[in-house]
Amino acid sequence: MIVGSNAGAVDQGVQQENKSGVLGSLGGVDMMRQITMILALAICLALAVFVMIWAQEPEYRPLGKMETQEMVQVLDVLDKNKIKYQIDVDVVKVPEDKYQEVKMMLSRAGIDSAAASSKDFLTQDSGFGVSQRMEQARLKHSQEENLARAIEQLQSVSRAKVILALPKENVFARNTAQPSATVVINTRRGGLGQGEVDAIVDIVASAVQGLEPSRVTVTDSNGRLLNSGSQDGVSARARRELELVQQKEAEYRTKIDSILSPILGPDNFTSQVDVSMDFTAVEQTAKRFNPDLPSLRSEMTVENNSTGGSTGGIPGALSNQPPMESNIPQEADKATESVTAGNSHREATRNFELDTTISHTRQQIGVVRRVSVSVAVDFKPGAAGENGQVARVARTEQELTNIRRLLEGAVGFSAQRGDVLEVVTVPFMDQLVEDVPAPELWEQPWFWRAVKLGVGALVILVLILAVVRPMLKRLIYPDNVNMPEDSRLGNELAEIEDQYAADTLGMLNTKEAEYSYADDGSILIPNLHKDDDMIKAIRALVANEPELSTQVVKNWLQDNG
Repeated sequence: MIVGSNAGAVDQGVQQENKSGVLGSLGGVDMMRQITMILALAICLALAVFVMIWAQEPEYRPLGKMETQEMVQVLDVLDKNKIKYQIDVDVVKVPEDKYQEVKMMLSRAGIDSAAASSKDFLTQDSGFGVSQRMEQARLKHSQEENLARAIEQLQSVSRAKVILALPKENVFARNTAQPSATVVINTRRGGLGQGEVDAIVDIVASAVQGLEPSRVTVTDSNGRLLNSGSQDGVSARARRELELVQQKEAEYRTKIDSILSPILGPDNFTSQVDVSMDFTAVEQTAKRFNPDLPSLRSEMTVENNSTGGSTGGIPGALSNQPPMESNIPQEADKATESVTAGNSHREATRNFELDTTISHTRQQIGVVRRVSVSVAVDFKPGAAGENGQVARVARTEQELTNIRRLLEGAVGFSAQRGDVLEVVTVPFMDQLVEDVPAPELWEQPWFWRAVKLGVGALVILVLILAVVRPMLKRLIYPDNVNMPEDSRLGNELAEIEDQYAADTLGMLNTKEAEYSYADDGSILIPNLHKDDDMIKAIRALVANEPELSTQVVKNWLQDNG
């Protein structure tokens, strides 16, 4: 009787298990609840798909604003090469990992993806209601764009931005403000030399009326000041002098390397040069006189001669008086009488000046006053030892003297100005090639992509555990949601009983197993020697005594808790 009742219970449990499931649960739930749960599951699924697509989508980088005609040409190139792109109004975006490749493609196709040309501001119709201030702003912007395009023609400049500060014209010359300019450049590999910086300054200064080169500021994208328009003259001059000293030292080191590298090898010597330069500006004017070479500067000569003639004068009483009696003897000589009458006057003035020499001398700025050169030479390989290892020995004095003579000619050594040249031989340490440190983990190209995938997987996992799983559980077992813990435990044990009911009944009906019943109706378990026999016996006990089995499991849980 017990077996029959248990068999019926097991059959009912199997049938109930077959009826359970999602479809069966949906059939027992009201329509509004079904629609709500299906919509929630659909939203979760769509969100999961969106997260996965977002995690796998590459980063996009804009190529810049483009006009319609230019955008059509760019899109044709991208479509031809099968490169994905995105369009945002007038901006075309391409994957970041293919940005440089796309730039090369556009350059080869003759397409410049830079901003619109500044000529568009001049050729387009300005309209009737545009103010004079707006016209001036547009002209200034056009001038800035033209200067930027001109600077970008330099090979060392990839992109340039020019900002002009043009003051308003003033009729009063005393209140006139000076214009200024700022240039921000993106350099290519290798950077800019001082000559190229000076060229940029001159380009901007010569293109703007009244702009002095000292009021042009040039910086690069890294924030380094290449030319200052705000520094005073002393600071700018000091910076220029330091650059000249460093340039001169680098020139000397280059000469030393070019001589010693073929002789000793590039890794067998090291050199250092210190140059002392004089940047004093001296102007001298001298005036010299040479007393040995006098020269006539000016001469004035006056000479009056009067011989013979009668005495005369102004007509009048005094002039008409008869001459007084002469004391000259009557017997005077005739020759003497002929030369007594006459008048003579002579005057001479001469100005002399010494030889004068005026010389104006301006000394050269940046004269080398002293050069100090230090060269360390490594030991040379010697004879091999007994163990086969090559020993290193110092270089001879004759070798060092020859090296010193070569360097004296290379650097223009002058003992009169106090130059110093030292060449010594010392053993060099074995240079260990240090491993280049690997970039940090977050600098790896795959790191952020893995982070995106991890975030997407985490979001999907949270959705499954926090939303989908509870909803499915609520949908499949709507009656167990608000049950107490004991009822849930009983239901779980009942499911276990139903699961093994069919196997237990089949085991009890077989002839191989011999089971007997006691007087009180309990099952007498035979002597079991195998694990399978023990498992079958426990299943039979659970099928016949469900309440007792439930109580045993409860006791186990309490003991473990």
